Amino acid sequence: MKSNNLHRTIELTANYFDGRKVGCFGNTGYRKTTDLSKFCACIEDLTDSGIIRTQSTVFTDLGCGDGRVNLLMSYFVRLSIGLEIDSEILSEYGPRKNELISLLRSEGAILPPENIFLVHGNSLDDRSFDEIRSKTGVDFADVDLFYTYITLHDLFAEKIAERGRTGVHYLVYGFSRVLPAYESLELVNPDVGAQAIAALFRKKG
Repeated sequence: MKSNNLHRTIELTANYFDGRKVGCFGNTGYRKTTDLSKFCACIEDLTDSGIIRTQSTVFTDLGCGDGRVNLLMSYFVRLSIGLEIDSEILSEYGPRKNELISLLRSEGAILPPENIFLVHGNSLDDRSFDEIRSKTGVDFADVDLFYTYITLHDLFAEKIAERGRTGVHYLVYGFSRVLPAYESLELVNPDVGAQAIAALFRKKG
């Protein structure tokens, strides 16, 4: 159960970024951003089911953009990691985080925890995770929950199947009716948060 202040904080954060969405639905396009209002329902579902645990979960967004999902997730996980291949997009993180913090302060809300680590790099390149490990001590196999917004979802699934630990979860945002099937990953929840937008998979044992 979220406290009233945390609930208000999450609402403010989601509304701030949802007013700055870009892109379109589908699996093509230069850039797409997660609808955080819908993603909040996904977080609640994953928290209620015990997949997300504040004190232990390591979360990784494989294409974090401006870090909006990482900022939101930082309130619910031990470590919120993000990778973004486009340095120009990633450079938006600092200014937007500062603007969000000013808003949260003005509303007496909770500031984001200091558990966010974003990297400019390719999520399919092992060197990006070498950098993460050197700075956080977290290896690819230590991640509990991977996330992506549809783009390269199949290639990320292959990497998770190859290098992720048994039982690791993979949340894919952007699907509604037709869901993908991944070798070595099983479908756990076809409609996380009942938003008709995200599906959850798990690496088989």
